[in-house]
Amino acid sequence: MGNEEIIDEETGFLMPSAKNFDVLNLFSLKNTTTLITGSAHGIGRVAAIACGKAGGNIAITDKNFESAKILEKELVEAGIKAKAWELDITKEENIIKVFSEVSIYFGSIDVLINNAGTANRNPAEEMKTEDFENIIKLNLTSAFICCRTAAKYMLKNKKGSIINISSIMGVTGGGPAPNSPYHASKGGLVNLTRSLANEWGSRGIRVNSIGPTYTKTRLVKQLNADKEKLNHIIERTPLRRLAEVSEMAGGILYLASNASSIVTGHTLMLDGGWSAI
Repeated sequence: MGNEEIIDEETGFLMPSAKNFDVLNLFSLKNTTTLITGSAHGIGRVAAIACGKAGGNIAITDKNFESAKILEKELVEAGIKAKAWELDITKEENIIKVFSEVSIYFGSIDVLINNAGTANRNPAEEMKTEDFENIIKLNLTSAFICCRTAAKYMLKNKKGSIINISSIMGVTGGGPAPNSPYHASKGGLVNLTRSLANEWGSRGIRVNSIGPTYTKTRLVKQLNADKEKLNHIIERTPLRRLAEVSEMAGGILYLASNASSIVTGHTLMLDGGWSAI
């Protein structure tokens, strides 16, 4: 059944019909294409699986093409329409080329998930300018270029959803280790999300971000081996644990789908309560 509506007698506004409202359909990505950067591992990988399981076509893009092809095989064997591309998001011409190929192959780009990024956990007083700038370029500038490139396709269709993967460090400046360029880039990503949401909202594009806590990916492998730092993270988190990668899936699917059709310019904190302290 569809989502037939009825007229509320008191207000005259349209309301959903309890009998026919298909709540699960809100999360469907059928007949859409999701492009994910850095999607061979970690949060990008679970995003590919979640959006694919929701019925979407999946464009896997990663600098590590061998790993991207492995994920492609896994998704296809699970009945998901997927294809892998090699993508270095620090190269603008590579972004433009791959996004064009994705659009031609699948017919559209409806959802963009900017996931690719990294950190540099060195003291600020020892940080080389070049190293700081490299993180900003990868985590923030490249994300902007991906947003701008995807928007050219989305604006033609007057619809689209962009999800930027920020961090708890996008709204706070602390943590168990120094990480100034990461903090700066993720904070910039939060405000870039707000800016683009305002700029493109009237033309059908929603732009949101998520703020994951410390999640069991390669980025926290070193911290996980340091018991003192690990305990600091756990004690600082109200839920008293790290996040599983699979726990990012719900928030990503929500923002990608029509379930969040009224949501834009928002950073959804998937942080175990970190930002509540």
